[in-house]
Amino acid sequence: MRKILTIAAALVALAACSPQIYPLYLEVRQPSASGLELNRKSFSIAYAQGPDTLYDRTVASSLARALEEDYFGGEEVVDIYCVPATDSVSLQTMHDLVMDTNTDVVFLLSSHLGEPVISANQAVSGLVSADSAFVCPVSIPVNTSLQVYDSMGKDQVLRYKGNAVLRPNVYNNGTPGAEAMAILARHSLDDKADEMGGRIARRFLSEWRTESFSLYYYENETWYKPLIDLADGKFAAAIDGWAPLARRGNNLSRACASYDIAMALYLMEDYEMAEKWLALADKLETLSLSDGLHKRLDIHLQKSQK
Repeated sequence: MRKILTIAAALVALAACSPQIYPLYLEVRQPSASGLELNRKSFSIAYAQGPDTLYDRTVASSLARALEEDYFGGEEVVDIYCVPATDSVSLQTMHDLVMDTNTDVVFLLSSHLGEPVISANQAVSGLVSADSAFVCPVSIPVNTSLQVYDSMGKDQVLRYKGNAVLRPNVYNNGTPGAEAMAILARHSLDDKADEMGGRIARRFLSEWRTESFSLYYYENETWYKPLIDLADGKFAAAIDGWAPLARRGNNLSRACASYDIAMALYLMEDYEMAEKWLALADKLETLSLSDGLHKRLDIHLQKSQK
């Protein structure tokens, strides 16, 4: 979850003796456009051996970087593998890849580059080196196949296919013939492959939705501190601040602190522990906000049981 609104410098309470409600606005991670829920899962990317292996390796590296940035804060945790090419990719193929890579989700990439179409070589204006005195626009068709298997989701292989035309500009000294230019073009695709990996990644990156999460507080510094910690994303510190409040005072204040702890645990995606703290709050007092948190918890707990 991402914070989009922090607490104001001073919290103004309407009454010191009764709990107040503070709405916290966060951006909540949603499933990707592919429909897959990839958060908190491990990934690996494989590409097939073949004549276009170098291109696929660059595409796979770009895809890995995009997934790492979105789901792991940029930490390099997605491993990339080169695997033997097969005529067809079966469910068993993907099962084997999951076992071999020891990850939850496997992406299997395979591309086929068509014959380059060579345009007229053109002189480059201005002061340039002799090796780059000419530029040749080239068009290369590419067909890409991507198979995705989520071992924690439905037991099925998601299959994606697409085609595009890569348009590298090949700088040269003016002497290469068409055949040599085609070879140079195939070796000039790193930037285009990197762009393609980013394009493929878009389907699997998180989508975000703004949601409001309500918490309780009283008008004193002891209650302000954990609330501010929570708004700053310091969930464990917020729980540490509310824990003593859940053990002292009257039933209403203890219930409010227990509820706030449950909400912090929910935001940490520890749904089972959040349910326990919410149950404790329910035993102490009937709170108006409890039903909403119960409904949120039920959705996630039911998913985990499937």
